[in-house]
Amino acid sequence: TSKNGVLQNTKIKRYTVLLEPTGKYYLSLQVEISEPEKYSLTDKQVGIDVGVADLAILSNGLKYPSFNSSYFEKKAKIWQKKYSRRRHLVKLLVLQNKNKRVLCPRSLESFANWQKAQKSKAKYQAKAANQRRDYLHKLTTHLVKQYDVIATEDLKTKNLQKNHHLAKSIANASWRMFRQMLEYKCEWYGKKLIAVDPKNTSRICSKCGYNSGAKPLEIREWTCSKCQTKHDRDINAAVNILHKGSTKLSGQGLAMVTS
Repeated sequence: TSKNGVLQNTKIKRYTVLLEPTGKYYLSLQVEISEPEKYSLTDKQVGIDVGVADLAILSNGLKYPSFNSSYFEKKAKIWQKKYSRRRHLVKLLVLQNKNKRVLCPRSLESFANWQKAQKSKAKYQAKAANQRRDYLHKLTTHLVKQYDVIATEDLKTKNLQKNHHLAKSIANASWRMFRQMLEYKCEWYGKKLIAVDPKNTSRICSKCGYNSGAKPLEIREWTCSKCQTKHDRDINAAVNILHKGSTKLSGQGLAMVTS
């Protein structure tokens, strides 16, 4: 970008004006730009395990929390109830006018109260979505800048969301969006993203390789019965993901960088 923030060597291919449910207009641009400048290499690699309370748990012990949207969700839920109730009452009034065959029957659009509730609901939903997206952009950009090779789980989030106990938490954590951002940013900035099979990453001891079997989700720490190493469940999984990523990269004939 130039000093005044205007992109250089760009060509606008298409633009679209959008009217959001909040009543705001947005201009969406499709532009053709030159290839982005690559980030400098750091000679570091990391394995990432994704979770619900902590979105990203790194193999080096760092943890990044999931975006907390509880406030906006609570507000949106309140306005959703108001919107549903007001719209129902308005429909009844419109139906009464129709049945009474009044000369100037009112329409749904003539009642502003339910429309106000609809916009308020949409406003809080949009705030949550925008702030979550902003948080994910900052986190993924930070990770891509810090590490040359990122190993992560090849999770099928669509299948995981079939579990009704975890579906909402997984959706709020935005695992899919997190993965997509990592993918295209690694491609843009000259870094490497390795997706590995998540099977047994939480069961295997990252130190001796012993498989201690399945563990309930409430168990967050455990001790290997073979080598007696005490593990944080998520960090251990992240280390195993890094090991799998190293093996996969070696199989492709590429060397894993050292931290």
